[in-house]
Amino acid sequence: MKIKIARSLAALLLANTLCAEELNTVVVEGAQESYFEESSSSMKVESSDREIPYTVSVTKGRLIEDLQAQKIEDTFDYTTGVTKVGKNADAIMIRGFDIDLENIKVNGMPGLISRMGSPSTANVERIEVVKGPTSVLYGLMEPGGLVNIVTKRPQSKQKTTFETSLQTYMSNGVSGFGEDNGVTTTLDTTGPITENLFYRFIAVGEKLNSYRENVDFENIHIYPSILWNASDNTSLLVALEYGHEDGSADDGLFVANHDISTAANLDIVYQEEGDFDNDEGIGLDINLDHFIDDNLFVNFDWRSVFHTDDRKLFENKSVNQGATVSDTTLTRRSRHQFNKRDWHSFDTNLNLDTIIADMKHNLTLGLAGTYRKTDFDRITMGGDVTPNIGIYNPVHGGTSVNTQKNRRKTEYFSSGVYLQDKISITDKLTFVGSSRVDKTKIDFECLRGPCIENTTKTSTDFVGSIGTIYNINDIFSIYGSFGQSYDPSSAERVDDFGNPLDTEKSKQYEIGTKINLSKEFNTGISLYKINKENVAESSAGGNYELTGEVESKGIELEVQWLPTSNWQFKSGYAYNKAEYVSGKSVGNTQALTPEVTAYLFTRYNIPQKIYDGRLGLSTGLTYRDEIYTSSSESTRVQLPSYTRVDIGAYYSINDWDFSLNIENLADKKYYESGRADNRIYSGEPRKLTINIKRTF
Repeated sequence: MKIKIARSLAALLLANTLCAEELNTVVVEGAQESYFEESSSSMKVESSDREIPYTVSVTKGRLIEDLQAQKIEDTFDYTTGVTKVGKNADAIMIRGFDIDLENIKVNGMPGLISRMGSPSTANVERIEVVKGPTSVLYGLMEPGGLVNIVTKRPQSKQKTTFETSLQTYMSNGVSGFGEDNGVTTTLDTTGPITENLFYRFIAVGEKLNSYRENVDFENIHIYPSILWNASDNTSLLVALEYGHEDGSADDGLFVANHDISTAANLDIVYQEEGDFDNDEGIGLDINLDHFIDDNLFVNFDWRSVFHTDDRKLFENKSVNQGATVSDTTLTRRSRHQFNKRDWHSFDTNLNLDTIIADMKHNLTLGLAGTYRKTDFDRITMGGDVTPNIGIYNPVHGGTSVNTQKNRRKTEYFSSGVYLQDKISITDKLTFVGSSRVDKTKIDFECLRGPCIENTTKTSTDFVGSIGTIYNINDIFSIYGSFGQSYDPSSAERVDDFGNPLDTEKSKQYEIGTKINLSKEFNTGISLYKINKENVAESSAGGNYELTGEVESKGIELEVQWLPTSNWQFKSGYAYNKAEYVSGKSVGNTQALTPEVTAYLFTRYNIPQKIYDGRLGLSTGLTYRDEIYTSSSESTRVQLPSYTRVDIGAYYSINDWDFSLNIENLADKKYYESGRADNRIYSGEPRKLTINIKRTF
């Protein structure tokens, strides 16, 4: 299958080349905006792709619109080396490693206003995914990579858009046309208040009915912002975010005998109708840029987030194998958990362009700090629901003995200093070196038991990265890099002697090549190996020990091409092998890591006007290899590989834009992710989305 996918991508590339030669003679009406964009996240300063010795995938707003991606997660199938592995905001796999909330940044700063669901794209200008360890510039995080959400900014020209999206499913036996519907309405207005003061206001309302029975969502998001250009050298941006999300709790399907073929119909739900997953969050961003002179500027960023999530449900706990598959049942337990998160971070850096030893240096010296407080209250936890619920014909209801469990408060204090030097050794050779030292203190307090005793953990962590890129000519470049990351273990995890665990450490080696012809043609190939050490595993005493190590290695290929001004495509291929190389799970495959993922998205605009408007058509193909829901052979379920086909049609006339997107055209039944055998999450069946936008 891996060979077939690679051959298919090669055939598509050849076909695109041949067709491009014919289309070059056509007079074009529907010129497209290139999907290519250079990244500012990988080195915290604007840099050409030919100066960056790392791999970065950028999803522009143009592609987000063409995909009709309502959530950040809707773009991952079309991002090389990135896999969606669950329902939460941080349910993302990059280069074989799960990420957490620290790996997701908003304009380079940590903290999301939602956790239960993926963030809305309404306020997103582009999404940058920096592959591999990035702790040297951004602090503690998992080693797979960084997702940076770059938000929309106020503009100097008055513009208002009003947009409505309508969705429904068209799947026989799951959700027929018009049975489960959704509507999303977005207002985006921006413009000048005075000559130097600009505003932007974005508001989004969603009411969505899932194909899953009694699973519905009602969400509100508001994004106001103000930009003040105090002078030619100084600007201040203040932005707010507010999100309120009310959703039905849904733990997915379960299976008998660890066999996915025994799963019930996709619309079956084992939670109660009133079970819920709710989110509410407020975010504040402050950004100050000041140019002292042409070669020296200072940047200051602050982000605060106040977030709560509330989860109440009969959750999936364990599978009880029956004499037959039909007799298999699920044990559920009563759970009600209320979580609070306060997140306050700053990052300030000084950037200097200078000449040292006849070489151009771009120096970045930064100071960063974070205070984060979590308060996790298990209001109800652990009471099994009786009776158990059947696999195919679930009878809802039941009772449980509700017991109040623990309440845990953790405070994180982190401060760090980093230095980066980008050196233009020659016109063709660039060297980048970075280093960082961070001090972290974690205070854990048990507000209500049972939980471990109050404890404090401190650590000092040093990380670095080096890389070089050589431009062979104006088109071809080769590069190599080494990077490190760190992630302090939770203060709640201790060894059998009651001592806190050491910090998890990771390192990556990467080599690659880039082809940058122009914004019309860009491609990159990279090979990498990541080792994550000090992975905590359960100890004989019921605590933890640092015996595990995970190794992930692979290759990635990404191509963006605009063969003619009215036709372009973006494609990617990733091969990854992630497994435990030491510890109790040695030899086991890392959970939820596909060996092969691939995609192709292409859009073609008809070069002649149709009824005075412009018509475009798109096709998307995504492929994901088989995955396992656990790294343990005794508990895992194999989820089969799948290929999904998406199509779209777009029509623009005057100030109106219309689009029709069909996701999963063939109505393929597939499973995206899961945990062991008791939580299996299916992909959406055939879904139709109609979008109408008016620009004023």
